[in-house]
Amino acid sequence: MDGNPLVSIIIPAYNAEEYIAETLASAMAQTWANKEIIVINSGSTDNTAVVIKRFGKLSRC
Repeated sequence: MDGNPLVSIIIPAYNAEEYIAETLASAMAQTWANKEIIVINSGSTDNTAVVIKRFGKLSRC
């Protein structure tokens, strides 16, 4: 078993445009090296997806 297992951070989002950038930055700043961040954008009608995409190639929408 690997000494540094994968940790999944799952973030549900619905019309979270105001908060999602800070949430993602906080998740990315965690010191655990082997992590994945999964955002479930559940039909937002605001610009949540646009903000997520600003995180570049690290994001998939």
